[in-house]
Amino acid sequence: MPTSPYAASRMWELPSWQEYYDLKPADWPAFRETVRESLADGPLTLDELGAAVTARRRFRHLRPVFDDGAGTLIKPLTWQGDMSFGTPRDGRHTFQRLEDNPRWAGIPELDDAGRHAVVAYFRTYGPATFDHVHYWLGDGLGAGRKRLQGWLAELKDLLMPVDIDGMIAYALRDDVDELFATSPSRTVRLLPGHDQWVIGPGTKDEHVVPPARRTPVTRKANIVLAGGVVSGTWRTTDYEVVVDWFDEAERVPRTALAEEATRLGAILGRRRPLTLRMG
Repeated sequence: MPTSPYAASRMWELPSWQEYYDLKPADWPAFRETVRESLADGPLTLDELGAAVTARRRFRHLRPVFDDGAGTLIKPLTWQGDMSFGTPRDGRHTFQRLEDNPRWAGIPELDDAGRHAVVAYFRTYGPATFDHVHYWLGDGLGAGRKRLQGWLAELKDLLMPVDIDGMIAYALRDDVDELFATSPSRTVRLLPGHDQWVIGPGTKDEHVVPPARRTPVTRKANIVLAGGVVSGTWRTTDYEVVVDWFDEAERVPRTALAEEATRLGAILGRRRPLTLRMG
Protein backbone atom coordinates (compact mmCIF):
# COMPACT_ATOMS: atom_id res chain seq x y z
CA MET A 1 0.00 0.00 0.00
CA PRO A 2 1.45 3.44 -0.89
CA THR A 3 2.54 5.53 2.06
CA SER A 4 4.80 8.46 2.82
CA PRO A 5 8.31 8.14 4.33
CA TYR A 6 7.09 9.71 7.57
CA ALA A 7 4.25 7.21 8.00
CA ALA A 8 6.36 4.18 7.10
CA SER A 9 6.98 3.26 10.74
CA ARG A 10 3.21 2.92 11.36
CA MET A 11 3.42 4.80 14.64
CA TRP A 12 -0.25 4.17 15.42
CA GLU A 13 0.69 0.54 16.07
CA LEU A 14 3.27 1.39 18.75
CA PRO A 15 2.30 0.31 22.30
CA SER A 16 3.00 3.83 23.59
CA TRP A 17 0.67 5.31 20.97
CA GLN A 18 -2.10 2.82 21.79
CA GLU A 19 -1.79 3.47 25.51
CA TYR A 20 -1.69 7.27 25.26
CA TYR A 21 -4.54 7.71 22.79
CA ASP A 22 -6.51 4.58 23.75
CA LEU A 23 -6.63 3.70 20.07
CA LYS A 24 -5.90 0.20 18.85
CA PRO A 25 -4.50 -0.41 15.35
CA ALA A 26 -7.95 -1.70 14.40
CA ASP A 27 -9.40 1.71 15.36
CA TRP A 28 -7.13 3.65 13.03
CA PRO A 29 -9.00 3.06 9.73
CA ALA A 30 -12.29 4.14 11.35
CA PHE A 31 -10.60 7.21 12.84
CA ARG A 32 -9.25 8.21 9.42
CA GLU A 33 -12.67 7.71 7.85
CA THR A 34 -14.33 9.80 10.55
CA VAL A 35 -11.91 12.66 9.89
CA ARG A 36 -12.56 12.52 6.14
CA GLU A 37 -16.31 12.48 6.71
CA SER A 38 -16.03 15.42 9.09
CA LEU A 39 -14.27 17.43 6.38
CA ALA A 40 -16.72 16.45 3.63
CA ASP A 41 -18.52 19.80 3.66
CA GLY A 42 -15.38 21.91 3.57
CA PRO A 43 -12.38 23.01 5.64
CA LEU A 44 -12.59 23.07 9.44
CA THR A 45 -10.45 24.61 12.15
CA LEU A 46 -8.83 22.24 14.62
CA ASP A 47 -11.50 23.02 17.22
CA GLU A 48 -14.25 22.33 14.69
CA LEU A 49 -12.60 19.13 13.54
CA GLY A 50 -12.15 17.98 17.13
CA ALA A 51 -15.79 18.67 17.91
CA ALA A 52 -16.94 16.72 14.85
CA VAL A 53 -14.69 13.72 15.52
CA THR A 54 -15.41 13.50 19.24
CA ALA A 55 -19.15 13.72 18.62
CA ARG A 56 -18.79 10.04 17.70
CA ARG A 57 -19.02 7.91 20.84
CA ARG A 58 -16.08 5.79 19.71
CA PHE A 59 -13.75 8.80 19.76
CA ARG A 60 -15.30 10.89 22.54
CA HIS A 61 -12.32 10.20 24.80
CA LEU A 62 -10.07 12.19 22.43
CA ARG A 63 -11.65 15.54 23.36
CA PRO A 64 -8.81 16.48 25.78
CA VAL A 65 -6.28 15.56 23.08
CA PHE A 66 -7.86 18.00 20.63
CA ASP A 67 -8.09 20.62 23.38
CA ASP A 68 -4.31 20.31 23.79
CA GLY A 69 -3.66 20.72 20.05
CA ALA A 70 -3.69 17.10 18.80
CA GLY A 71 -0.52 17.75 16.76
CA THR A 72 0.99 14.29 17.02
CA LEU A 73 -2.37 12.58 16.53
CA ILE A 74 -3.29 14.33 13.30
CA LYS A 75 0.13 14.44 11.60
CA PRO A 76 -0.22 10.89 10.23
CA LEU A 77 -3.49 11.96 8.58
CA THR A 78 -1.54 14.42 6.44
CA TRP A 79 1.18 11.87 5.75
CA GLN A 80 -1.39 9.32 4.59
CA GLY A 81 -3.19 11.76 2.30
CA ASP A 82 -6.41 12.09 4.31
CA MET A 83 -6.16 15.85 4.71
CA SER A 84 -3.97 18.92 4.28
CA PHE A 85 -3.92 22.51 5.43
CA GLY A 86 -6.71 24.65 4.02
CA THR A 87 -7.05 28.41 3.72
CA PRO A 88 -6.53 30.13 7.10
CA ARG A 89 -9.66 31.57 8.66
CA ASP A 90 -9.48 34.53 11.05
CA GLY A 91 -5.80 33.79 11.68
CA ARG A 92 -6.40 30.12 12.49
CA HIS A 93 -5.31 27.06 10.52
CA THR A 94 -7.95 25.02 8.75
CA PHE A 95 -7.81 21.48 7.39
CA GLN A 96 -9.37 20.12 4.21
CA ARG A 97 -9.73 16.75 2.51
CA LEU A 98 -6.95 16.14 0.04
CA GLU A 99 -9.16 14.04 -2.22
CA ASP A 100 -11.22 17.17 -2.95
CA ASN A 101 -8.16 18.79 -4.52
CA PRO A 102 -8.24 18.09 -8.29
CA ARG A 103 -4.43 18.27 -8.41
CA TRP A 104 -4.00 15.54 -5.78
CA ALA A 105 -2.76 12.39 -7.49
CA GLY A 106 -2.53 10.21 -4.41
CA ILE A 107 0.45 8.97 -2.40
CA PRO A 108 3.22 7.35 -4.45
CA GLU A 109 4.89 4.09 -3.56
CA LEU A 110 7.13 4.32 -0.51
CA ASP A 111 10.49 3.93 -2.27
CA ASP A 112 9.55 6.48 -4.93
CA ALA A 113 8.42 8.91 -2.24
CA GLY A 114 11.54 8.27 -0.18
CA ARG A 115 13.96 8.95 -3.01
CA HIS A 116 12.03 12.09 -3.92
CA ALA A 117 12.13 13.29 -0.29
CA VAL A 118 15.89 12.72 -0.05
CA VAL A 119 16.57 14.64 -3.27
CA ALA A 120 14.27 17.44 -2.11
CA TYR A 121 16.14 17.65 1.18
CA PHE A 122 19.54 18.04 -0.50
CA ARG A 123 18.14 20.57 -2.97
CA THR A 124 16.67 22.64 -0.13
CA TYR A 125 19.27 22.26 2.64
CA GLY A 126 22.42 21.02 0.92
CA PRO A 127 25.29 20.75 1.35
CA ALA A 128 24.22 18.35 4.08
CA THR A 129 25.54 15.25 5.78
CA PHE A 130 23.78 11.91 5.86
CA ASP A 131 23.15 12.57 9.55
CA HIS A 132 21.14 15.65 8.52
CA VAL A 133 18.97 13.48 6.29
CA HIS A 134 18.47 10.92 9.04
CA TYR A 135 17.48 13.69 11.45
CA TRP A 136 14.89 15.10 9.02
CA LEU A 137 13.39 11.88 7.66
CA GLY A 138 14.44 9.10 10.00
CA ASP A 139 14.52 10.17 13.64
CA GLY A 140 11.54 9.56 15.86
CA LEU A 141 8.46 8.39 13.97
CA GLY A 142 10.07 8.49 10.54
CA ALA A 143 11.25 6.30 7.72
CA GLY A 144 13.86 4.37 9.66
CA ARG A 145 17.64 4.22 9.20
CA LYS A 146 17.70 1.07 7.06
CA ARG A 147 15.32 2.48 4.45
CA LEU A 148 17.14 5.80 4.38
CA GLN A 149 20.52 4.11 3.94
CA GLY A 150 19.07 2.26 0.96
CA TRP A 151 17.71 5.44 -0.66
CA LEU A 152 20.99 7.27 -0.10
CA ALA A 153 22.91 4.40 -1.69
CA GLU A 154 20.63 4.41 -4.72
CA LEU A 155 21.10 8.16 -5.16
CA LYS A 156 24.87 8.29 -4.65
CA ASP A 157 25.56 9.11 -8.30
CA LEU A 158 23.46 12.27 -7.95
CA LEU A 159 25.53 13.52 -5.00
CA MET A 160 28.94 15.16 -4.78
CA PRO A 161 31.03 15.48 -1.59
CA VAL A 162 31.80 19.02 -0.44
CA ASP A 163 34.31 20.03 2.25
CA ILE A 164 32.86 22.50 4.78
CA ASP A 165 35.46 23.52 7.37
CA GLY A 166 36.86 19.98 7.36
CA MET A 167 33.44 18.32 7.46
CA ILE A 168 32.39 16.25 4.47
CA ALA A 169 28.86 17.05 3.34
CA TYR A 170 27.01 16.33 0.11
CA ALA A 171 25.21 18.40 -2.48
CA LEU A 172 23.37 17.48 -5.64
CA ARG A 173 25.81 17.48 -8.55
CA ASP A 174 23.48 19.74 -10.52
CA ASP A 175 23.66 22.35 -7.73
CA VAL A 176 27.41 22.40 -7.06
CA ASP A 177 28.43 24.96 -9.71
CA GLU A 178 25.75 27.39 -8.54
CA LEU A 179 26.75 26.89 -4.90
CA PHE A 180 30.41 27.67 -5.59
CA ALA A 181 29.44 30.71 -7.66
CA THR A 182 27.25 32.15 -4.89
CA SER A 183 28.73 34.97 -2.84
CA PRO A 184 28.38 34.94 0.97
CA SER A 185 25.34 36.85 2.21
CA ARG A 186 24.90 39.01 5.28
CA THR A 187 21.12 39.14 4.87
CA VAL A 188 19.27 39.62 8.16
CA ARG A 189 15.90 38.01 8.78
CA LEU A 190 13.55 37.89 11.76
CA LEU A 191 12.16 34.37 11.79
CA PRO A 192 9.49 32.74 13.96
CA GLY A 193 10.26 29.90 16.32
CA HIS A 194 10.81 26.53 14.64
CA ASP A 195 11.22 28.11 11.21
CA GLN A 196 11.94 25.35 8.72
CA TRP A 197 15.10 26.97 7.35
CA VAL A 198 16.66 26.42 10.80
CA ILE A 199 14.88 23.25 11.86
CA GLY A 200 15.70 21.60 8.49
CA PRO A 201 19.39 21.11 9.31
CA GLY A 202 18.51 20.84 13.00
CA THR A 203 19.43 22.79 16.09
CA LYS A 204 22.48 20.55 16.61
CA ASP A 205 24.09 21.94 13.44
CA GLU A 206 26.76 24.27 14.82
CA HIS A 207 27.10 26.04 11.47
CA VAL A 208 23.56 27.37 11.97
CA VAL A 209 22.94 27.42 15.74
CA PRO A 210 25.71 28.26 18.25
CA PRO A 211 25.90 25.31 20.68
CA ALA A 212 25.36 27.55 23.72
CA ARG A 213 22.13 28.86 22.16
CA ARG A 214 20.55 25.57 21.21
CA THR A 215 18.09 25.45 24.13
CA PRO A 216 16.10 28.63 23.34
CA VAL A 217 16.06 27.80 19.62
CA THR A 218 14.77 24.30 20.35
CA ARG A 219 12.10 25.82 22.61
CA LYS A 220 10.64 27.93 19.78
CA ALA A 221 12.30 31.26 20.49
CA ASN A 222 11.86 33.77 17.68
CA ILE A 223 15.28 34.01 16.05
CA VAL A 224 17.42 36.53 14.23
CA LEU A 225 19.26 35.06 11.28
CA ALA A 226 22.32 36.96 10.00
CA GLY A 227 24.25 35.49 7.11
CA GLY A 228 22.59 32.13 7.67
CA VAL A 229 23.61 31.93 11.36
CA VAL A 230 21.32 32.31 14.36
CA SER A 231 22.66 35.48 15.97
CA GLY A 232 19.94 36.57 18.38
CA THR A 233 16.32 36.33 19.45
CA TRP A 234 13.47 38.81 19.18
CA ARG A 235 10.07 39.65 20.59
CA THR A 236 7.49 42.35 19.95
CA THR A 237 5.74 44.91 22.11
CA ASP A 238 2.93 47.19 20.98
CA TYR A 239 5.26 49.42 18.99
CA GLU A 240 8.69 47.79 19.04
CA VAL A 241 10.73 44.81 17.95
CA VAL A 242 13.09 44.03 20.83
CA VAL A 243 16.22 42.18 19.71
CA ASP A 244 18.51 40.33 22.11
CA TRP A 245 21.76 40.03 20.17
CA PHE A 246 24.10 37.18 21.14
CA ASP A 247 27.39 38.35 22.68
CA GLU A 248 29.40 35.93 20.55
CA ALA A 249 27.79 37.05 17.29
CA GLU A 250 29.44 39.51 14.95
CA ARG A 251 28.74 43.26 14.84
CA VAL A 252 25.10 44.25 15.31
CA PRO A 253 23.66 45.20 11.87
CA ARG A 254 21.34 47.92 13.21
CA THR A 255 20.23 49.27 9.84
CA ALA A 256 19.31 45.81 8.55
CA LEU A 257 17.51 44.99 11.81
CA ALA A 258 15.53 48.24 11.64
CA GLU A 259 14.49 47.43 8.07
CA GLU A 260 13.38 43.97 9.20
CA ALA A 261 11.39 45.51 12.06
CA THR A 262 9.55 47.68 9.53
CA ARG A 263 8.95 44.69 7.27
CA LEU A 264 7.67 42.60 10.18
CA GLY A 265 5.22 45.33 11.16
CA ALA A 266 3.81 45.33 7.63
CA ILE A 267 3.49 41.55 7.66
CA LEU A 268 1.65 41.68 11.00
CA GLY A 269 -0.62 44.44 9.74
CA ARG A 270 0.41 46.94 12.42
CA ARG A 271 -1.07 50.39 11.84
CA ARG A 272 1.98 52.03 13.36
CA PRO A 273 5.47 51.02 12.10
CA LEU A 274 7.45 48.88 14.51
CA THR A 275 10.71 50.43 15.68
CA LEU A 276 13.86 48.60 16.72
CA ARG A 277 15.10 48.38 20.29
CA MET A 278 18.12 46.38 21.37
CA GLY A 279 17.44 44.38 24.51
